[in-house]
Amino acid sequence: MRAAVERALKWIFPGVLALEVVLVSGHALDGRTALIVGGALEALALLLGLRQITRAVLRYRRDRAAGLDMEAALEEGLGILFPAQVARLIALEPRMWACLFRWLVLRRPLTSEEFRYSKRSPMGALLALICLTTPIEIFAYELLIPWAAVRWALAIITLYSLIWLFGLYASLQTLPYRLESAGLRVRYGLLAAGAVPYDRIADVVAERRKAPGGREGVQTAPEQQAGYIAAGGRTDVTLRLCAPVALAGLLKPTPPMTTLHLAADDPDRFVAALRARLPAPAGA
Repeated sequence: MRAAVERALKWIFPGVLALEVVLVSGHALDGRTALIVGGALEALALLLGLRQITRAVLRYRRDRAAGLDMEAALEEGLGILFPAQVARLIALEPRMWACLFRWLVLRRPLTSEEFRYSKRSPMGALLALICLTTPIEIFAYELLIPWAAVRWALAIITLYSLIWLFGLYASLQTLPYRLESAGLRVRYGLLAAGAVPYDRIADVVAERRKAPGGREGVQTAPEQQAGYIAAGGRTDVTLRLCAPVALAGLLKPTPPMTTLHLAADDPDRFVAALRARLPAPAGA
């Protein structure tokens, strides 16, 4: 029962705000009634918001004190205010700006425990093409759309989308795989991440494979309990696991996987470094 109430609260808070906007700005009610209803909705939103925001802040502080990184702690805290999918999308915004800042300002060489995977990715070429076509697209708005407000809205949406594409490309450059104390941290930029404990890795080998359909990014083959983090439609390293793991995707986790195929710019160095971290087989 309590879980159902918590789930309802996550939708009530944004729902109340949306309803207020619709009723008041849409002139669905006369001025006096709109003022009364709007005031009541604002009071309700304030009460709900203060309670939920306080819980979110406390959750964030507790998670940070427990050692959770800032980005994950922010998403956990927002999960109290909003449904999980909405919280993740909101949390992606500061992550995207952070990746852009790191890429443009704080570039640094990889450590011996970090490994890139995006050398074959077509994202850079796609971004260059979009940068060339965006001015033409905005100029077309001026020629074809007679309403200034609509032209401005479309131009802002187009530029914001371009910033997000830059942020996604930056995340591929600034969020490498990492060998951590407890396991391997795998990523595909902002779009997927997960930890694979060393004691769940039965074997790791360097082998090239084609991803399903030759597609870029994160894909799964649930019938085979296999997952792919592909660059340029291919992977370079295969992890065989003795227990299944799931990755956090854009909106929901992947299915459990017992085989994970990864792209890697330097697969031999990656395999050697990972093997050095694996526990010795029993009886060895």
